[in-house]
Amino acid sequence: MKNLNNTYLSIVAASRNDNHGNNLDLRTNLFIKSLAENCKRYKIKSELILVEWNQIPNTKTLSDRLDIVSNEYFILKVITVSKDYHLSFPNSDKLEFFQMIAKNVGIRRASGEFILATNIDVIINQKLYEFISKKKLEKKTIYRCDRHCINYNYSGNIEDTHLNQFTNFIDRKYYSLDVKTKVKYYVYSSVFRQIKTFLQSIFKKKEKTLIERITIKNLLSILKKIIFYLKNYKIFQKKLFTNACGDFTLLDKDSWIDLKGYCELPIYSWHLDSLFLWEARFKRYKFYDFDDKSYIYHMNHQTSGVISEKKNLFEILDTKKIPYLTNDEFLDLAMKLSKNPDFLKTNEFWGLHNINLS
Repeated sequence: MKNLNNTYLSIVAASRNDNHGNNLDLRTNLFIKSLAENCKRYKIKSELILVEWNQIPNTKTLSDRLDIVSNEYFILKVITVSKDYHLSFPNSDKLEFFQMIAKNVGIRRASGEFILATNIDVIINQKLYEFISKKKLEKKTIYRCDRHCINYNYSGNIEDTHLNQFTNFIDRKYYSLDVKTKVKYYVYSSVFRQIKTFLQSIFKKKEKTLIERITIKNLLSILKKIIFYLKNYKIFQKKLFTNACGDFTLLDKDSWIDLKGYCELPIYSWHLDSLFLWEARFKRYKFYDFDDKSYIYHMNHQTSGVISEKKNLFEILDTKKIPYLTNDEFLDLAMKLSKNPDFLKTNEFWGLHNINLS
């Protein structure tokens, strides 16, 4: 397999060979095309590591389905995780794709000085390429940016000026913006959501008396969260940019290895990308948030992560009994990470590091 010397940037993403989520192959080819063209344009020596998780036998592989592009600044590597390895995980009968574990597979095998964890339906704005090309990225620093959700026409035109006209939703640090209605959906700290939910359960439900609605268990849970918030006030005060962070998390390779990648809970990926940022915060990593001129495009599709689709997503997960972290469970884990940032990192072979994959 062809290799680049002195690879500066590894891009890691994961997928399956089933064209899931509507036009996946088409979106993935645009993702690859944009990386190959812009890495060459901005002279960034890069590799794309695409992890093919739970490969379906007797079906065209990703290598067969996709446009495998390479040039003097960009190469594409496909790493395959077979169905047998997938079935070795709990909940493999309910979920066909463990996204964060798959990304860990790529992170462990990346050769770049810096690693960008992203997804196959993302196109990177050229301001970001320009920034990365200066080779001034700092170690022990996590880079985050806005996400523009676009209803793209799949024309093949990946210039910023063309893509911008399709933006209908913007995910920013503190809120998500509906471009058409100008409505802002604020991203509150989890502790406030829990308090709000608790108060609603007391005062809005009328089928029980007030005393019956106030349970000791719920009251203690809220008190613990308030104490946690007060103890970590400075951390909460400078909010982490967790909104849509699964689509763009950039960090040097040594730090990815030190943090042992994403936690490998065999559940739906909701909140797992955010937990990684919280762990890094408790380990005193630095964070760099790009300005609003540097962002990524997310090609909208069925079950996109935009606000309008979240309710449908959770209804589907609940119906199929697919496990995921609720907001309450997420905050409980964050509380444990504040006491022990390695709480979720117990496997030295994370990313299937002990398995010979090709």
